[in-house]
Amino acid sequence: MSSNFELTAVWEDDWYDDYEGGWYEDDLLPAPPPLSPTAVIILIPLLLMIMGGIFLPRLQTRTAVPDTAVPHTSTTDASQSPQFQPGDPQAFANIYDNYTITQGPHGQSYGHSAIDIAAGRGSPIKSPVNGVVTEFYVDQYNNPTLVIENDVYTVTMLHGDFSVAVGDKLKIGDQVGTEGNNGYTMDMAGNLCYGRVTCGNHTHLNVYNKQIGANINPLELIRD
Repeated sequence: MSSNFELTAVWEDDWYDDYEGGWYEDDLLPAPPPLSPTAVIILIPLLLMIMGGIFLPRLQTRTAVPDTAVPHTSTTDASQSPQFQPGDPQAFANIYDNYTITQGPHGQSYGHSAIDIAAGRGSPIKSPVNGVVTEFYVDQYNNPTLVIENDVYTVTMLHGDFSVAVGDKLKIGDQVGTEGNNGYTMDMAGNLCYGRVTCGNHTHLNVYNKQIGANINPLELIRD
């Protein structure tokens, strides 16, 4: 028994179109259907996102402003540490020539063991250490916060009208600002001093000792 069938030659440049059910030469392929307006709207933003990811430089993120006055230790390695001002890092002096202690060690609930010290509104505040300004910010209670650091101490001061900037290198006795009552300050009756220039002027002074990894009583350092 014999069967009759035909062999059809298929060239490499021919393509089979399942939709049309026939063979087409490569140069005779049917044109693709045009994109709908909806597809165009979807594709344009997608292409812009892809091209933007390829060609646009990455934006540098900025470090967030600290929301508390709690001191912290540096997490950078020695090669990234600030270049501290030459001088004895153990040396420590008072921030005022003449002063009154208005409150003894306090602030343990938020990581401090600070004193409040006053010399009168507008009195010069001096750097108590040889070091560099590593932070200067306003915390969530609107307290201007200045941090001076060296290999031994991290000194934090609040409430003043500070006049230095991050990166400034300081020697003991260099003026860093003047006394004020900025931020969260109260009078002896516990009333907020906001808007009253004669009320609550002082400097909140905290000292962190890196060698022991703890806050220390500033009174032990400034006593004659």
